[in-house]
Amino acid sequence: MDNRKNTMGRREFLTSVEKTAGVAASSYLLASNVTAAGADRDSAAEPSRYRFKMGIYLPELGLAFDESLAKAKEIGAKYVWFNRVPNEPDIAQMSDVEADRMAKRISRHDLKIFLLNAGNPFKKIHLTDLNVKTMDAHPAFRKELGDLTRSMQIASRIGVKTVGAFTFAWPGEYTAGKPTWPMRWLTRGGVIADIDMQKLVKAFSLVAEQAERYDVDVALSMMPWNYTNTTGNFRGLAERVGSRRIKVMWGPADNMNSGEWDTATAGFQNVRPFLHGLHLKDLHVEDGLRLKFQYRPLGEGDVDYVTILRSLRAHRSEAVLSVSTHFLPPSGSREEAIRINYANLKNLIRRAEKET
Repeated sequence: MDNRKNTMGRREFLTSVEKTAGVAASSYLLASNVTAAGADRDSAAEPSRYRFKMGIYLPELGLAFDESLAKAKEIGAKYVWFNRVPNEPDIAQMSDVEADRMAKRISRHDLKIFLLNAGNPFKKIHLTDLNVKTMDAHPAFRKELGDLTRSMQIASRIGVKTVGAFTFAWPGEYTAGKPTWPMRWLTRGGVIADIDMQKLVKAFSLVAEQAERYDVDVALSMMPWNYTNTTGNFRGLAERVGSRRIKVMWGPADNMNSGEWDTATAGFQNVRPFLHGLHLKDLHVEDGLRLKFQYRPLGEGDVDYVTILRSLRAHRSEAVLSVSTHFLPPSGSREEAIRINYANLKNLIRRAEKET
């Protein structure tokens, strides 16, 4: 299928869908109901003194924990994010002593944890498997809510302000070949049914209660396979939960891959009040309707990162730019891939600063 025809056909279809179903991203550009102090985390720094916060998603390096910390520091990062410590207990199973030891190892490298994940809670649980009335009793949900709560306890203990979670899989996503994908692509990420939104609100209201108890925030990740695959879907959920604790790890490439082609502009406005960090990777969509895409080095795909960086700088955002990859260079080296994306990010920042 010709990609231009595919794109134009989708946009014509969206015109009618947005009028009847109200799923246009612009519908989320109204002021947020969540107006807690510090929500958009803007800094009062002078424009000339503003500096982006640079980080790395450690598992992308594929190294032992201490070696990956040393590499991250060598590359130039000040912040790290991870969901496990290789060859050691799962984070949710760590004792307080083990958690303290983990934190000290990071501190020795003069790095800071900006997001702590205990595995990937709620990433592969299909929302259709949960009943809104009996969700609390579902074995997988109870276990992963427990893991998430334990990450909050650890974060509170070691001085980390935010933990991470995912937002449940679309119907059949991991079991039946992604049957809702065409609908999701044609509607900029999918139309969330009322009953599914009720489930999401209940689940993350429970999460928010625990977050208040331990005085931490919860940053929801974005991926095409989960319900917060776009900025519009994320904001719709966040506003319905109505908790100051709900933040976002913005994934512009995941938004683009889900059909939200204006993520750099309207998407930024959707997530700005909730930003904790950005999960940075890049890709090129070859045929969105058939889920054909390829990961590329940062700045070489479809995402308009210069516009995003300009907006972040204009608002003095304190969100951490967390470099990821998902591609491999000809050498096959994961470390080289991280170095390429980190260097590309610095070049994109220079362009954004020059064009501001």
